[in-house]
Amino acid sequence: MAKQSSHTELLDLQNLDEDLFASALATVIKKYRKSKGLSRDRLAFLLGFHKNTLYGVEVGVKRKSGHFSHTQLTMPNFVRVAVFFGKDPGDFLNEVITEIGRQKEPPSKVNSITA
Repeated sequence: MAKQSSHTELLDLQNLDEDLFASALATVIKKYRKSKGLSRDRLAFLLGFHKNTLYGVEVGVKRKSGHFSHTQLTMPNFVRVAVFFGKDPGDFLNEVITEIGRQKEPPSKVNSITA
């Protein structure tokens, strides 16, 4: 039954906004980078990326059109990042998908305390 649920989640990805995927990927990469105590520049060097590429993936850039978006990774570079962090690429993708779910959830209402 778990495979059915996973398959359904993947089907939903067909309609996924690229910016949402890129934002979730950026969050996951940043989490792992910080857990290893690496600067963005150092991680870029270790992965063989230009530092501006990793900056664009993690932070995003303003395009000539004025649109702000994250730089997309190619599949080989996605796999390179996953393996660098000791993750199976499929498991790494599942973490990104989980993060997409978190980012799509509406923010919880915070009850204000009145004195």
